[in-house]
Amino acid sequence: MSDLLMPWSELFNPTVKQKEALKLITNHRFLLYGGPRGGGKSYLLRWWLLQRLLEFHVAGLERVPVLLGCESYPTLVDRQISKIQKEFPSWLGEVKKTQEAGLGFYLKEEYGAGRILLRNFDDPNKYIGAEYAAVGIDQIEKNTVDVFNILRGSLRYPGIPQPKMMATANPGGIGHRWVKAFWIDKRYPPELEFLAPEFVYVHAAPQDNPHLDERYWTEDLASLPPNLKKAWLEGDWDILAGTAFPQFNESHICEPFDIPSSNLNFLGIDWGYSNPYAALWVSKDLNTGRHYIYREDYAKMLTDAQQARRIKDMTMENIAINYADPAMWTPKTFRNIVTSSADEYAAEGVFLTQGERSRIGGKRKIDRLLEPMPDGKPGLMVFKTCTNFIATFPYLIVDERNPEDVDTKQEDDHLYDALRYALSGLTNRPVVPRKRTASPFERRQKVL
Repeated sequence: MSDLLMPWSELFNPTVKQKEALKLITNHRFLLYGGPRGGGKSYLLRWWLLQRLLEFHVAGLERVPVLLGCESYPTLVDRQISKIQKEFPSWLGEVKKTQEAGLGFYLKEEYGAGRILLRNFDDPNKYIGAEYAAVGIDQIEKNTVDVFNILRGSLRYPGIPQPKMMATANPGGIGHRWVKAFWIDKRYPPELEFLAPEFVYVHAAPQDNPHLDERYWTEDLASLPPNLKKAWLEGDWDILAGTAFPQFNESHICEPFDIPSSNLNFLGIDWGYSNPYAALWVSKDLNTGRHYIYREDYAKMLTDAQQARRIKDMTMENIAINYADPAMWTPKTFRNIVTSSADEYAAEGVFLTQGERSRIGGKRKIDRLLEPMPDGKPGLMVFKTCTNFIATFPYLIVDERNPEDVDTKQEDDHLYDALRYALSGLTNRPVVPRKRTASPFERRQKVL
């Protein structure tokens, strides 16, 4: 940094916690910074990338691209672009859009002409095949694991061994489950296990940020409802902010038992191929009205016929009706033969009925069943053997634009959709309008 017009410390003065992160990322490839809100996450991310570009310049590497991204363009503008325009000195570079590389902060030639490319991840496939010397992901929990994997594959650049990725996060979001698994719980899919030592997490609280008004955490965050307080003030990754079904807990999970022949059984199917297909067997106790999820199937890369055969092989009891994803009736043509997934199921002896399309209606049914019944137990119970459902259902979050619905961008909502379809025959309680009470004026007029 010796050729800068002023000492680097006058431009970038990291906090103690941010310095800890900067030190750790020199020996790790994937650093997650955050947990609670207010720890200076976005600030650290953009200044770290700028520092990396200047380090590349000092090392003799010119025109190096690094990536800084958010889940959408509006959040990119709000959290990064507007801040870069205020914080980064104009003599060092400028935010602009070029035909060659698009929108970014471009360093001037005398500082290496590197660029921080500013991107949103609405379609991460756009970055397949790209090369970046460093990657910064702001609020990574707002993204699916596909975004991480695609950008991890783009983390390479000639002359730079082991390029780094830094991400920020709060508990919650559609990516909560996989972010928690990688950085907090240290659990990885087989293909990532060899990289386990490369992941490191830095917990940064609002108290660690001296530039933050103390009232933000002593008043604003501390006064939040308990689950949001634990997530945003304490950074508790075991608490999910914005969860769609906060009432779901251990009381909804039960030991398996033999389903009585007097019960009414239903099947719910959510279609999938590259994404998992999901099937749930649900039984209703006609004496109590309680519903039990007693069997599941959850698999990828199965044809329609294979899915139907699995369902037949797994079903030993009487099923009243098989409710399925309405998309399974979409016509498809193969070798001039027009058919559908529902037709292919029928050819295997599994006959389907279209499930209810209303997402909001389906969620309301589940909300109602999760509540306690007169005996104190929930109206919906799950056999502990349904491990995929239990592992995914508690992590579903609401759609920020429509809090009455579950966010459809989540990766693990297939078994939830199967449950919605399985409950298609369940009617929601009608909304009974309150009887209107006459006003004092109307009552007086009636007397007169």
